[in-house]
Amino acid sequence: MGIRSYHLSKLLEEQPNKTCFILVEGEIVFDSEYHGVRPMMDYYKLSGKSDKELIIIDRIMGKGAVVLAVHIGAVKIITPIISEIALDFADKHQLDVEYDKLVPYIINRTRDGQCPIEKSVAEIDDVEEGFQTIVKTLKALAENNRRVE
Repeated sequence: MGIRSYHLSKLLEEQPNKTCFILVEGEIVFDSEYHGVRPMMDYYKLSGKSDKELIIIDRIMGKGAVVLAVHIGAVKIITPIISEIALDFADKHQLDVEYDKLVPYIINRTRDGQCPIEKSVAEIDDVEEGFQTIVKTLKALAENNRRVE
């Protein structure tokens, strides 16, 4: 890891309330305190697909997050934790990835199974199909949460 990447990876330590940073040309253009894929979905809703190269710094990268990273125009990901299928997807899409720990899969928030977003895109290799699947899965999860409340 180069000095610049090392400095960037320290952003998560220096700002523990932040979960995600998005950089363009070395400048932070977006950050978030939300978990999961929401930060990148929020960025996409605000900015769309970038015509400039993005660097994503995120606490945990499952395959869903990597699909979104590719979809919005990322060229590099820096993360403490990435799943095996996320790293494989990143490699297939020529993303530069720096990580500390490789895990078999991302655990869901109730800690009793795989993250539903990662699970929904596990067998998908196409970025656009993956993006559409994530959108549908998020809608279904939101519907289920409303029914529970």
